[in-house]
Amino acid sequence: MLDRDRIIRIEKSIDYTFKDKSLLTTAFTHSTYSYEHGGENNEKLEFLGDSILNFIVAERLYQDHLKTEGDMTIVRSKLVSRLPLAKAVDKLGLVEYLQIAGGLKKSDLSVKARSNLFETVVAAIYLDSDLEQCKKFIFNNISTDNIFNMDYKSYLQEYLQSRTKRCELLYTTEATNDGMFEAKAFLDGREMGKGKGKRKKEAEQQAARQTCFKLKII
Repeated sequence: MLDRDRIIRIEKSIDYTFKDKSLLTTAFTHSTYSYEHGGENNEKLEFLGDSILNFIVAERLYQDHLKTEGDMTIVRSKLVSRLPLAKAVDKLGLVEYLQIAGGLKKSDLSVKARSNLFETVVAAIYLDSDLEQCKKFIFNNISTDNIFNMDYKSYLQEYLQSRTKRCELLYTTEATNDGMFEAKAFLDGREMGKGKGKRKKEAEQQAARQTCFKLKII
């Protein structure tokens, strides 16, 4: 069980006070900790939280009257992908309170692990209250600014910089016979994405976008 001081600090950070404190403890118990010390971990909460998060964001997009299902799918994928969720967790300082073991260091937690923590908190809030409280937590911590004008190159670079293991990102761009430009994105010398556009910048953005999808970060 999380001690009283840590519970108070978490609740202050997420701006929600739990009626059932055991839910909060479960949300902040990594599988490595439960394997060593027993008790329930947050994997089931993560599963539930992922579904709740997708539903709430889809509902908001529907209410915002986006033009097509395709638009809604693209925007939702950007909002609930790993990097925005991990950034929200970092901003809230939640990793500090996560119970882990097995030699795993909090400073080494991957983007995926940090984004999972956001989802477990969503699920815990839902089980302790209702969807309205979940919506408040989600939209207070996920930015929807400029979501249609996503800079894939910056997004990819930011993701790579957030990883413990660094790798080299390189773009090559050349003109094609049809007056267009074709770009390729390489990670540590391995081709990861291609793009084509009327301008070099456009082609590189498309190559970065394909790389993001290949890495499953959007």
